[in-house]
Amino acid sequence: MPKKVKTETPALFNHKFEAIRPFGPTVIKGTVPMDLIHLLDKKASKLLGSKQLSKEFNHAPNLAGNVHKEVRYPSSWMSTEEFKPMVEFIGEMVKAYISIPPASETISPEFVGKLVIQSMWTVSQWAGDFNPFHIHEGQLSGVIYLRIPPGLKEEYEKEDHYPTVGDIVFYHGQAATFSGHKLQYTPKVGDVFLFPNWLTHGVYPFRTKRQERRSVSFNLELIKKEGSTSGNAETLRNQQFYKKE
Repeated sequence: MPKKVKTETPALFNHKFEAIRPFGPTVIKGTVPMDLIHLLDKKASKLLGSKQLSKEFNHAPNLAGNVHKEVRYPSSWMSTEEFKPMVEFIGEMVKAYISIPPASETISPEFVGKLVIQSMWTVSQWAGDFNPFHIHEGQLSGVIYLRIPPGLKEEYEKEDHYPTVGDIVFYHGQAATFSGHKLQYTPKVGDVFLFPNWLTHGVYPFRTKRQERRSVSFNLELIKKEGSTSGNAETLRNQQFYKKE
């Protein structure tokens, strides 16, 4: 049985109605504390500013983006004390995600034994750069915004047709009456989104010169506790949601 997401009925109606949303993916949004934003940005500057590190950890060949630079954070950083608060924040967001329907119908936080950050990389986007529509690896993916060009607001306001300047857009399904298929968002510094790895998304270009739009993307894998089962096990197996350690 799908969970009833909303049960309140506006006072203007004479009868009670309930909204049931059992279909489609969930995207959740949060705000990363500024001390963690500064940490990620400082480390990104170290990677982007070094020819040696940019070459050694170049992640662009593995990605769809048509952008200036995409450089992977070394996996060894994830286990340091410095990164521990960031990893804990991501873990908390994952627990929140799988506590919300429809994810909570198939898995509960207590069944997750281990959270693995498969990959994390910084995206340095400049005027004209863009990310075509694509999907990710893992089971859950996320993006955190470190820098947003101040000029984007003015550029956005000048758009007289269909403003998309630097926006992130998620697509699922098709346009239909009474059903949405697109989520478009203008990000701010500190914003973080978490979504299923298979959810199609992309990033529009902007034209503001000499200003950088910097973000961090990551892919996650959830590994179950030994001997545990959760919800619709057949669905989870089909999605390869769980993996042996």
